[in-house]
Amino acid sequence: MPNINVETDSFWNYYHTDSLSVHLKGYFYSHTVDSIINIVKNLKEKDVAKFINSLDGHFAIVVQKEEFTFIAVDKIRSTPIFFSLINDDLCIDSNPTKLVEKEGFKKEIYNDAVLELYMSGYTIGNKTVYKNLKSLKSGELVIFVDTNLKYVQYYKFCGSIEHKDYDEYIEELSDITLNIFRKMLNQIGDRQIIIPLSAGNDSRLVASALKHLGATNVKCYSYGSTGNFEANIAKNIAKKLGYEHIFLPLTYNSEKKYYASKDYKEYLRFSETYNSIPYIQSLSTIKYLKDMNWLDKNAVIINGNSGDFISGAHINSLVKNISIDSSQKDRKEIILNSLIDKHFSLWGHLKTKTNIEKIKVSLWNEISSVYGNKLNDKERDHLLYEYSELIDRQSKYVITGQRAYEFYNYDWRLPLWDTEYLHFWKKVPAKYKENQKLYVDMLKKKNFGNVWNDNIPVNKRNITPRWVVPIRILIKIFFSLFGSRGKIAWKRFDKVFFNYWMINTHTLKAFRYFKVLGDYRKDPRGVYACWASDYYVRKHKLKSILRVKTT
Repeated sequence: MPNINVETDSFWNYYHTDSLSVHLKGYFYSHTVDSIINIVKNLKEKDVAKFINSLDGHFAIVVQKEEFTFIAVDKIRSTPIFFSLINDDLCIDSNPTKLVEKEGFKKEIYNDAVLELYMSGYTIGNKTVYKNLKSLKSGELVIFVDTNLKYVQYYKFCGSIEHKDYDEYIEELSDITLNIFRKMLNQIGDRQIIIPLSAGNDSRLVASALKHLGATNVKCYSYGSTGNFEANIAKNIAKKLGYEHIFLPLTYNSEKKYYASKDYKEYLRFSETYNSIPYIQSLSTIKYLKDMNWLDKNAVIINGNSGDFISGAHINSLVKNISIDSSQKDRKEIILNSLIDKHFSLWGHLKTKTNIEKIKVSLWNEISSVYGNKLNDKERDHLLYEYSELIDRQSKYVITGQRAYEFYNYDWRLPLWDTEYLHFWKKVPAKYKENQKLYVDMLKKKNFGNVWNDNIPVNKRNITPRWVVPIRILIKIFFSLFGSRGKIAWKRFDKVFFNYWMINTHTLKAFRYFKVLGDYRKDPRGVYACWASDYYVRKHKLKSILRVKTT
């Protein structure tokens, strides 16, 4: 039998009888915990996938029976699980560091995985940076019988496009959205709800839907540089909704101090997965709010992750470049190039022909495992792109931001990743998802909370801190003297020299400014993930990636 070592805590629970042990984490709308335990007692191997697919919620589960053992994550991998063969023993754990540090673990570096992580911040598929450490991807389970194991992808973000009247789609989306929030509220009860509120559509949807349904024990907070646009709009939205709002000013000194703290170092270990860089946005703010006693101990934090992705905001470039008249070969290349350009371009110096071809092979292997090698249905081209991003960037990197709440012992919910949303959005035609058309039109028509029809700006950017503005203008004028070459050089200069100060979340303060400047010639994208991936590779001494040719 596998050696299972999942530590129980305020999130992981353990249930056992003489012939059954169950480790369980998460929340469920479709089943009670007792019903899950009763079902798995008599569950046959052939019925495992069907049962896990029937669970509505966000969870991870490890079940050991006399006949077999299985591990499963939910449809978005909100909590990862890992396993490894160590000294001929199959070991399962929710904490991969325990496996990697176990005596006998073979630290053989997975070169392709390291390349993927360095170029994007995460690996592709269920790879980790070590060949002997395995991880489940979203919608996947593994069944172990004796020494044999079987991967089963029980849920796939794919399906047939439905053709409905546009107004029908709006009504269906509205009904599903309210149903998701209604069932969530029923489960949360009277516990305090905390919303990280920005100027975007997604967190506004969370706050406005809760108001529409009558939720009262709700607080909102915003953070970032003083005077930033996001916070000002969020304050106005919260005021209209009648919810308490607080702004947390982040500064160079406050964030440098936090990223040098013991808390931050412990979080890096706590959130380790070996298949992505850590997600740290909003991490420090939870610490500040906790120290202020602004949160109830049993508060539930609900963010807008990831309404922009699931409603179509990431396919705009793909839809623009792909044509119904394009050949299968061209469509495949456009899909892969769109993924490369958006997600595997952290470091320009690594975008060599050899490296890009390696990434494309890995991406297509994952996509074709679900959709096949032939692109027979042109209506679903956007789903190939979205499937790839969901199982990789979204589930491995973005969604792991929930660990920040758990680190400070707070519960969370992800309503915009609900099973009903997954089922709905995978059937919507691209023309309704492009530029989030259906999503935005529904929000404006239904006007939850009365905060959608007052021309409140969305994601408008202003430059902070103010001292950067005149310096940036003068240097930009200098670059303009050199024509088109100067324009190209300015974009790179701006990303490296000024983004460090202008990024509202201050996540780049986790790194030294002169380290950022020193990487100018490597053509970094200028975001946190660039230097986080570089730091990750160096921290774990994954030297193989540094030998990749960059010319």
